[in-house]
Amino acid sequence: MKNSRWKPAFALETGGPSNADSQDFEDDGGFLGRTRLGRLIQAAGRELLEKLNSARSNSPTKIFLVLLGFYTANALATILGQTGDWDVLVAGVVVAAIEGIGMLMYRKPMSRPPGRFQSLIAMVNYWKAGVCLGLFVDAFKLGS
Repeated sequence: MKNSRWKPAFALETGGPSNADSQDFEDDGGFLGRTRLGRLIQAAGRELLEKLNSARSNSPTKIFLVLLGFYTANALATILGQTGDWDVLVAGVVVAAIEGIGMLMYRKPMSRPPGRFQSLIAMVNYWKAGVCLGLFVDAFKLGS
């Protein structure tokens, strides 16, 4: 029993679709589609593009919320910290808010309610990032 067509043996068998006798070796999706590493690179590229495209949705709203959080942190640090009486209370409220938003955002996906509430939490998380950034910048202003 001799095969009429010689089929090369590959060291890395990926378990994917193999070349049938009617297909040519070169019809495998290009150079990167032939190996496992090539398929991993292609999959990583597709995943990166999907993440970039999903990050672009609502980007003006996200930028606005980060800047609003930055402004909120500056207002908290200058207006309420001016007298010195409210510093400890404001710091406790800010830390509790940041931790509460983080808890809602990063807990297990099964326990999060889907839909609009999840979208609201994600947007509030951008505001929280702006507050953290604003407090970080204010700490550098106080240190200089």
